[in-house]
Amino acid sequence: MLVDEVGGPETKLKRTRFPGLLVGTVKGDPVDLLRSIRPRIEEDPWDLRFAQKLVPVQKNVAADIASIKEGVGGLAPMIPDGASFKIVVNKRGSDLRTSEIIREAASTIERKVDLESPDKVVQIEIIDDVAGISLIAGDDIVSVTKLQERAMEG
Repeated sequence: MLVDEVGGPETKLKRTRFPGLLVGTVKGDPVDLLRSIRPRIEEDPWDLRFAQKLVPVQKNVAADIASIKEGVGGLAPMIPDGASFKIVVNKRGSDLRTSEIIREAASTIERKVDLESPDKVVQIEIIDDVAGISLIAGDDIVSVTKLQERAMEG
C-alpha cells in the first residue's frame, strides 16, 4: 500500500464516525509527505482506490474557538512578510460557527487577506472535538478524484 511505502510503519490510519473519513498520523511533516508522494499519485491516481482527498494536518487542538485561535496564532509567524492568506474551514460534528472561527483565527495573522489567490492557506479541519490546523500552499491538498479526472482527459 502506498501509505506504508512512503510513510513507513509509523503511519497509522483510523476510521472516524463519518463514513469514508479517515484520520492518520505520520512520522515527520505531513505536508512534506504529501508533496513527496504527489508525483506518484499524479502518475497513477487509481493506485489510491479508496481515497478521494488527502489533507495534511500539522497541529491538532481542541475544537473550541480559543484553542483554534491559539493554534492558528502559533502557525501565523510562518507566513512570510508581504504574503497573503485565506482561511478555509471544514466542519464535521461541530456546532461552531464558521464565520466566528475565521474571524477569531484571522485576528492572529497580521498579513493581507486574499480569497482568490492567496500565498498561504490556513486549513482548519474540525472533526467532533478536535481541530486540525495546517498552513499550506493551495496545492498541498491532494484531490485524487480531480487527478483521476485529469488523467482520463488525457
